[in-house]
Amino acid sequence: MPLFATLLLPSPEGHHYYTTCYVAAFAVQLALLLWAGYRRGYPLQTWLVLIAASTLAFIVGTKLLALPANAWPALLQHGTWPDTTARSVLGGGLGFGVVVLLLRRWLGFGWHVADAFAMPFCAGLVVQCVGCLLTGCCFGEVTDSAWGITYAAGSIPYIFQQQQGLLEMGATHSLALHPTQLYTLVLCAGTGLVLWLTRHRRWPAGSWALLQAGLLVLGRLVIEFWREPAGEPVGATFITLGGIRMMQLQWLLLPYTIFLLGVWGLFVYHARTVNSTPEVPPRNQPVRNLLVVVVLLVGTLLLPAGALTQPELVVVKVVLLVVVLLATTTVLQGAMATRRAGLPLAAAAVVLLFTNQVPADSTRAYFSFTPGFISGAYDQDINGGGGGGSCSSPAYRVGYYHKYQAVGGDFAYTRPSVRTTGRVSYGVGLWGGNEYISAQPLTPGGPFLTANPKDGRRFSLLDINPYIQRDRIRASGFGYGIRLGVHIGTLAHLGDPDASGSDGLQTLAAVPEATIWLGVRRTLFVQGDYAVGPLGVGNPTGRIALGSGLGSTWSRQLLAGVALAEHDPTKGMAFLSASVPLGNTGLWAEPYGATNFGRHHQVAMRLQYRLSKKH
Repeated sequence: MPLFATLLLPSPEGHHYYTTCYVAAFAVQLALLLWAGYRRGYPLQTWLVLIAASTLAFIVGTKLLALPANAWPALLQHGTWPDTTARSVLGGGLGFGVVVLLLRRWLGFGWHVADAFAMPFCAGLVVQCVGCLLTGCCFGEVTDSAWGITYAAGSIPYIFQQQQGLLEMGATHSLALHPTQLYTLVLCAGTGLVLWLTRHRRWPAGSWALLQAGLLVLGRLVIEFWREPAGEPVGATFITLGGIRMMQLQWLLLPYTIFLLGVWGLFVYHARTVNSTPEVPPRNQPVRNLLVVVVLLVGTLLLPAGALTQPELVVVKVVLLVVVLLATTTVLQGAMATRRAGLPLAAAAVVLLFTNQVPADSTRAYFSFTPGFISGAYDQDINGGGGGGSCSSPAYRVGYYHKYQAVGGDFAYTRPSVRTTGRVSYGVGLWGGNEYISAQPLTPGGPFLTANPKDGRRFSLLDINPYIQRDRIRASGFGYGIRLGVHIGTLAHLGDPDASGSDGLQTLAAVPEATIWLGVRRTLFVQGDYAVGPLGVGNPTGRIALGSGLGSTWSRQLLAGVALAEHDPTKGMAFLSASVPLGNTGLWAEPYGATNFGRHHQVAMRLQYRLSKKH
C-alpha cells in the first residue's frame, strides 16, 4: 500500500499552487543571483541586465519548446499564441544559454559568469518542484511502491486516469503514482549541494556550469523512466534502438549528457597542469545596459498576446525597471552626459507600458510600485558648553551644513474595505543614499556663517519603512484616513551637543510615521503628517496642509501647506505636492517641493505604477 495513500495531495481547484511557486522560484533565484553578483564584485546595473535578459529567454524558451507541432503554422503566419500552459525546463535552459552566450562579451563578463548562475538556478528549480507536486503536472506512472502518492479528484492525474478508464466511478482519489516531481526536487537539491561542496576547487571558468547542466540532464534522463508519457510535453514517443526502449527525449538527452560531463571532465583534467585565470568583474556601462533593456522591451512587445502570463510580466518588468532607475540615477548624478538623460527616462516609460494598467479610481485590489528619489539641504547652529561652576567646559558653537540624497521606492498592496466604502493599504518602503555634512566653528553670539567648508564627510543612509493605511469614505463624500508606520535604519546624522562621537553628530536610527486626513477628498480636506515615505530619510519632516482630489477620490491629489523640519534659524518651509495620472499610461507622477526660499529645501519625484490583482 502506498505510504501516502491516506495523505492525499490537495486538489488544485480554486488554488494557485503552480503560480505561487513559480513566482517564488524566480524571487529566490533573483535574491541568490544578486548575492552571487555582490560576492563577485559585479556592477549592479550590468548584472541586472544579464539577469533580466536570461530570465526572459528562459521563460520564452520553456514555452517554445513545449509548443505542439500543429501550433507553429498559426504562430508564424498569424502571430497567434496557442492556448496551452505546457512548459519544458529544457527549452528554458536552451534559451538561457543562448542569451548568456550572446550578451556575455557585450556586457564585459568572462566565462565565470556562467558559474554564478549555477547554484541559484538549482535553488529556483527546487521551489518550482513544490508547485509541480501540488498541482499534479509532470506526474509519474502508476506504481505499487511504498513511496507512491495519490491526488484528489479534480487534479490533473485524476482526470487523466479517469479518461483512461483506470478509475471507478466516484473514486475519491487517483491511483498511486511515482512522485517524479519529488525525484526532480531531490535531483536539483543534490546538484546544488555538489556545487556548494566543490565551490573552492581550482577549476577553470565555466566548470561548475557544465557540471550543473550535466548532472541535471543526466538526472532528467533517468527520471523519465518513471514519468507518465502523457505528462511529458516534449518527445514522449517511444523509440527502440538496439533493444533499448526509451522516449525520444531520452535519446536526445543521452548524447547531450555525455557531451556536458565529458567537457567538464576535460576542463577539470586540464586544470591539473594549468593555473585557472582569476575572474575580473566587468565595468559598469550604462549606455550598453540601456540599449539591451530597450531591445528586451521591443522583443517583449513583439511577442504575441498571451505569450507571457501576468506573473511572468511582473518578474521581468521589476528587474528592468530597477535597471532603468539605476541608470537614471547615474544620469542625475552626472555620470552620464545630460543629453542622454532622455534615453533612460523614455525607457522607464516603455517598461511600464507593455501590460494592462489599473484604471483611475479603481475599486479593484491592486499592487503598486513607487520608485523615486529625494534630495535636500539644511543647516544647524549648535551651541554647547558654558554654564556656571568650576567644572563647566568653555562655550563653543559649530555650524553644520547638510546635503542628502536617496533613491528607493515603496511596494504596497491596496484592497477595498470589506464592510465600508474605502480602502486599506499594506506597504513597505526601502530607501538608500548618502548625506554630506561639513562643519566649521563659529563665534558664540556672532552671525551664522553660511559659506560651506569643503572638508566635509560623507555618511550612508538606509531606511526600511513598513506601514499600514486605512481610508474611509461615507455616502455623503466625507471621510477620513490614518496611516501608521515606522522608519528603521540609518535615517540621518544630526548635530547634537550631547553626542558621544568626536564629530558631534548623533545618528537617527528610528522615527515613527503618521498621517491623518479629514474632509471631502474630491473637493477639500485637511491633512497632517510626519515622516511620510521618503520624508522620513535625510531630514524627517512634518507637514500641515490643505488638499483636494480635484474632482477625484483617489486618482488625483494636490497638497499645499507648511513643512517643518530641522533647520536653523527657522524650521518652516512652504511646500507643494501632487499625485496626478499621466494620461492613460497607468503611471502616476508624484512631485514634491519644499523651500524657505533660502538654504532650506527638499525636492522629490516619484513614479507610481499600479498592477491589478487578478481574481
